[in-house]
Parts: sequence; C-alpha cells; structure tokens
Amino acid sequence: MLKPRPKSKAAQPAAKPTALYVLSDSTGGLARHMVTMFLTQFPHGAFAMQMKPFLREPSRLARAMEAMRRRPGIVFHAVVSVELKQKIADECKRLKSPCCDLTGPSVEFLARASGLSPVADHQRLHKLDHGYNQRINAMSFTLAHDDGLGLESLDDAEIVLTGVSRTGKTPTSVFLAMMGFRVANISLAMGVEPPAELTGLPPGKLIGLVIDPSRLAEIRGRRQTAWHMAPTDYSQTDHIGEEIGWSRRLFTKLGCPILDVTNQAIEETSARVLDLLGLQQPAPMSDEGLE
Repeated sequence: MLKPRPKSKAAQPAAKPTALYVLSDSTGGLARHMVTMFLTQFPHGAFAMQMKPFLREPSRLARAMEAMRRRPGIVFHAVVSVELKQKIADECKRLKSPCCDLTGPSVEFLARASGLSPVADHQRLHKLDHGYNQRINAMSFTLAHDDGLGLESLDDAEIVLTGVSRTGKTPTSVFLAMMGFRVANISLAMGVEPPAELTGLPPGKLIGLVIDPSRLAEIRGRRQTAWHMAPTDYSQTDHIGEEIGWSRRLFTKLGCPILDVTNQAIEETSARVLDLLGLQQPAPMSDEGLE
C-alpha cells in the first residue's frame, strides 16, 4: 500500500539581514576591510553593513547612535580616543547591542609587548608624508603609462603587465599604484608585433596575464553588448583560445612569469604579481640592527 506523500512545506521568507554597524573616527577603510573579511565566513546577505565614519564630534556620534536605536544590531568600532571608545561601549550596553572594539585589544597587546605607550591620534593613519607622496607619484606614473602609453619611459616602471584585451591589466595596475608601485601596462594583439620597448625589458619587471578563454568570452561579450558593437571574433571562444595560446608562447619567449587571472579579484592578482616578482609593499620594515 502506497503511503501518502507528505505535504510540501511552504517556502519560508528570507530572514531579514542583521544590522551591522562599523564606527570609525577616520575614513573607516581599515575597519571596513576587517569586517568585510570576517563576513566572508558567513552566508551571503546575512548582514546589512552600514559605515559610520568621521565620528569625531558629539553630534556625528549622536546621529550614528540614533540610527542604531531605530534598528538595533551588532556594532564594530575602530576609534583611537579612549573617551570615545567608552561612550560607544556605554551606549551599546544601554541598547543591548553586541559591541566589539577592532583595535583596542591589539593596540594594548603591542603596548604591553613593546613597552611603548600608544598615541591616540586618528590623523596619523593618513599622514601626508613620504609614503603618501610615493603613492601619488606612482598613480601619476601609472595613469601616464596605461594601455601602451609612455613607452619612451617604460624602463622607469617597477612592474609591467601585459596580455590580450580585457585580462585585467588596467585595474590591477591602478590597485598596485595605490600601494606605491610605478606600473605600466601594454595590451597585445595577436599577429601584431609587440613594441620593442616591451621585448627589451630587463628581467624581473614583466608579468604576462592570461585567462580562461570561455571566461574572457563572457567579459568581452558583455562589453560588446554594452557598447552596441556588431558581433565579431573579439568575443568568440575559439578565436580567444588562439589569442591566449599565442600570448602564452610570447611570454615563454620573453622569459616572463605567466599569471592566470581567471575568476581572480584584483586584490589577489596584485598580491600574486608582487610575489612572482619578489617585491614587497613599499616602506618595508628596516632590518637595521637585526641579526
């Protein structure tokens, strides 16, 4: 005898994302990156993050707290003022909102381990110093050497990225420039001789970017659609496969590292570029006095 089929359960509505506030007395960039990293360990859409930067004045902090009262949630904060830390902690306790200090325990650990006293100055995070000027100069250089521009001064680049169209050369170059590196990028076209300035580069500067042909076909197809371009071989997988194969042979001939950027964020691509070239982010720790 057949058993009756159980009744199907009605689809449950998606749970409302948990409010998550990130408070900062500066731009909030560091705190945002930290919390974003934490959130990758949880289901997508589980949290609704709201940034509350530049909380240096009582009025701005009051407005942030008012938003938290309207929709209570979880609070992360990265502020340097001990007084402000306490105000946030007190208000979160009153609202019964879980609260986490992103910087306090780490700063206290460094103080204990080093024997030094921390300085509560939020402006020190974005100082207009040598490092800042280095990043600005790197950005200017990179913009002037985008997509084959500035070949006459290509030797001045610390990093040169090359590859066929739409392999992520420009966004990766800009990201590396923001870290302080002078980057140039040159686009390749199958059947067109690469510039002599590229082929004559000394070892240790050049990286060849490649990507899965089917993935590149998707990227180029979206570009053609957005630009209302007529269909061409530009977005055809078979043709792209030939392009990638040709570029790989060229990179092997040039003796440069080959980096596959398929489904890779520019942050990871940039880190891998530095690793392949044996470079560190600018302003590395001095080894003076170390054994």
